[in-house]
Amino acid sequence: MKKTFAAITLIIALVMAGPVAAAGIDFGGAIETNIEVNRKTDGNIEVTPASELSLNLGLTAAEDKLRAGLEFGLAETEHPDRLMPTGISLGDIQLKQAFIEADGAYWHGGPEVTTRFGTLDINYSPYASVKNHSGISISGMDLDVVELNAFYGLPTTYGHVLGMRADLNLVEELDLGASVIADRDLVRMQIDAAGSPIEGLNVSGALAADYVEGDSITESIKGMNNLWTIQADYEVIEDTTVTAGYKYISSDWEAPRYVAPRSEKDNQPQDWLYQLPEGKNHGVFVGVRTAQQGVEIEAEYDQLFNHAALAAGTEYEGFRFDVKTVLDVPSIGEMSTEKTTFGVSRDFDVMEGLAIAASYEGEWVPAAKQLTHTIGASTTLGLIPAIDGLKISGEVSASELALESIGYKIGAEFEAPNGVNLGIEHDRFEGTTFAAGMKVEF
Repeated sequence: MKKTFAAITLIIALVMAGPVAAAGIDFGGAIETNIEVNRKTDGNIEVTPASELSLNLGLTAAEDKLRAGLEFGLAETEHPDRLMPTGISLGDIQLKQAFIEADGAYWHGGPEVTTRFGTLDINYSPYASVKNHSGISISGMDLDVVELNAFYGLPTTYGHVLGMRADLNLVEELDLGASVIADRDLVRMQIDAAGSPIEGLNVSGALAADYVEGDSITESIKGMNNLWTIQADYEVIEDTTVTAGYKYISSDWEAPRYVAPRSEKDNQPQDWLYQLPEGKNHGVFVGVRTAQQGVEIEAEYDQLFNHAALAAGTEYEGFRFDVKTVLDVPSIGEMSTEKTTFGVSRDFDVMEGLAIAASYEGEWVPAAKQLTHTIGASTTLGLIPAIDGLKISGEVSASELALESIGYKIGAEFEAPNGVNLGIEHDRFEGTTFAAGMKVEF
């Protein structure tokens, strides 16, 4: 059923391509290929080829009020070890996303909404999210005091999926919203709020709970898995902000559904759920950030992750100085240093067309009683026209006054005029790696 729905969406989008040609067709994609050859220090050679193909088609019409989008790519299991995606068939190409969107009212004089058929992109909150799921959604229905959103998802492992969200516009200083997502097994209820009750103070919180039908309503409510977070940020004085909050999740709630995916940089509200320590499910977190007389200072403590950190940084006469200590705090009375890093860096203009970025970093790990020093430098050459843009880098590290413990790494990267990206790196312990690749976007 899901494949049929996606296929119908694709056919409709392609049929539309002709009539809207004058209005706007955006066709693009990319073909990327690269190869790495690594010669280990023991003489063994490893060759790693890779390739990637993506195609995108976007259509707009009716003054951009009607849109369609298609995204194709190779199935992840197809030909991962080839320099180019050759010898493939239509069965190897996967339709990863397909949708049609239209802006307009459902009745004369009614509010304008966005209606979407195809691949859903529901992000009601970090704890009420549905991605890469075929269905229908309606979003942005503004009814003055409330804005409504709703969707229907085709059956999956958990049956049909229905959801809606309402955002209340009652007080200008308060953002209040609630979401509900229901499938065959559970009903996800989610509430979030954010506001600024006084100048300089921002308070936000979120609650999510799963209702699973039990023998009685009382038992069902008592057994509801739930999570909630609350956070307050207060600017005490200019450039000084204090943060405090609390996070909680039911101890036996594993892999909650309908949570947004973990971000690559671990800097989104939902990321803490993907790295919970064993045996812990709640804790406070506090922090302070300030900048005084050119010195940036940060301190943070997270009880849930037994983590604390102190950091400072400043710039002086073109030099950048940084220091950071990470602490392990299993309890109030226990504290130990995981590591301390400190460093200095600066860019030097040697001559016109030649600048060198130099750096030093030290890392002290008390548990290993090890202090590692790393000195590095990099530059982009602009002196020789034939290799304009050549990037050269190198670093040396040592933790003991012994020749066998000294590590070094040198490398170079260059984008040739013909579009080929070349790179080479030699590491004392890992060997020499040569890389070459191309990427064509259209």
